[in-house]
Amino acid sequence: MSREEVLDRIRDAEARRRTTAEEARRQKDRILTEARKEARRILDEAGEAAAGAAARKVQEETRRIQQERQLIVDSGHQKVALQREKSAARLPAAIDRICQEFMRSVHD
Repeated sequence: MSREEVLDRIRDAEARRRTTAEEARRQKDRILTEARKEARRILDEAGEAAAGAAARKVQEETRRIQQERQLIVDSGHQKVALQREKSAARLPAAIDRICQEFMRSVHD
């Protein structure tokens, strides 16, 4: 084998090495790009799922708070109604007492 043949073979091997290295780099870049896209998709889906779950939780808690508030309001109305009944029941006795005191102060 002549010197030129050896040099040609070396040049060919070096060219194949460069081509193989470039193809490996392109393949690595493609893999990384696809992995980034997939990671972005997964993060977007997780974000959407988390936002949906948070919205559902907020709605549930809002309903629970509204129900609890309504129970408190209803309880307050019941207490007011009971107090009114008690006051209405004591009103005649209070009027009698005031009249008696008035009469006693007038006659004394």
